[in-house]
Amino acid sequence: MGASASMYNALRHAVGFEINFIDWPEYRGEKSYAEVAQRVISENLINENDVVGGSSLGGMVALEIAQIIHPKAVILLGSAIKPQEVQHLLSVIAPLASVTPISVVQALVGKRKNLVSSMFANANPDFIRTMCTYLSSWDGYHGPVDSLFRLHGNKDHVIPCPISGCDIVEGAGHLIAMTHVTETAAFLEKTRSTLANRSSR
Repeated sequence: MGASASMYNALRHAVGFEINFIDWPEYRGEKSYAEVAQRVISENLINENDVVGGSSLGGMVALEIAQIIHPKAVILLGSAIKPQEVQHLLSVIAPLASVTPISVVQALVGKRKNLVSSMFANANPDFIRTMCTYLSSWDGYHGPVDSLFRLHGNKDHVIPCPISGCDIVEGAGHLIAMTHVTETAAFLEKTRSTLANRSSR
């Protein structure tokens, strides 16, 4: 939830078609994933002819987008379709985000010189706190599963790999789009081909 579009820098050069990688909208006090989804839709002109997706929280917001506009498909990269899929420990500590000094944690993490820490250090602390707190209240996804395409690492300790319903990358953790670019690009190419075949029927 502290990431930006820069997490996909390597991936954007590995796929053979255009993907619009976007940043989170400027935080304006949204309290739910659905409210963030509405901002993303309006600011990026997303409609039912699009395919939406995201990693982690981005995938959850993509699911909320899907429940508003019903796009062609939703792609989840290391994300969840219901709060129960998120590691139990994170669900327990999520309410503590309201009293956690996020800005202090950001300042400490930001001293480390890598892309992940840089993104987190520059994220809006109120956005991080609110999105983390909301996790336990999220109702999850209730749309059609045939339009979901999921890729997951079997070593993901944040959102553990689902038992079924997804493609699995052996040895991959939570930031699969960054750490396993080749496999993620291949998955996206396969998904594009599947959707193209469906539309030609």
